[in-house]
Amino acid sequence: LALNKPAGLAVQGGTKTRNHVDRLLSAWGEGLARPRLVHRLDRDTSGVLLAGKTPPAAARLAGSFARRRAEKTYWALVLGHPRPQDGILSLPLVKKGVGDRELVVPAEPKDPRAEPAETEFTLISRAGDRVSWMALRPHTGRTHQLRAHMLAMGHPILGDPKYNTPESVALSAGLGLQLHARRLSLPHPSGGLLVVEAPVSPEMKAGFARFGFDASEADPEPFRRPGRGARRGN
Repeated sequence: LALNKPAGLAVQGGTKTRNHVDRLLSAWGEGLARPRLVHRLDRDTSGVLLAGKTPPAAARLAGSFARRRAEKTYWALVLGHPRPQDGILSLPLVKKGVGDRELVVPAEPKDPRAEPAETEFTLISRAGDRVSWMALRPHTGRTHQLRAHMLAMGHPILGDPKYNTPESVALSAGLGLQLHARRLSLPHPSGGLLVVEAPVSPEMKAGFARFGFDASEADPEPFRRPGRGARRGN
């Protein structure tokens, strides 16, 4: 079962969270008829979310994620222009209390709580030197990994209420989180390859409109193309 999760809807319940995707899956039935989530997205991240409609299908799908056979492509609008414009960031992360909230931050050397985290990134397009449209592919599945890694690179995702800088906050005033799970490719439980794309969310459409991007510019498989992102004018 492929869902196009809207931004603002939690995937699973928690403290004071009554409405979430896992609860809504009861619409398909209970017991063995109830679909099962096989991965997660942040509350404010939109895009492709999969569930297995039967226990065997859910087990096979979850196994693909666990064995890193699922290729996830996210779109993000970020502050500035990363250099290099493509590569892999390997930076362990750790959960840490910051003020009255918990954030994921780069771990100190030899921190026993550190979890390995790896993100592949490539430029799709750019609007001058202020904003870049990036494709991001997490090789690991840490909480808030993409958001924490882009902030650590000095290029926070626009519209992020937690992982930001004063400059990114000012530039993205009025925008929601500019992070969208665009495409997911993994082995289908019944054989062959399952490829799902989510239409651009209203939040990303607003970002595209503000900075002059168009979804048609993007290569469906940006991490396999020989060329690199094109530069846009100011």
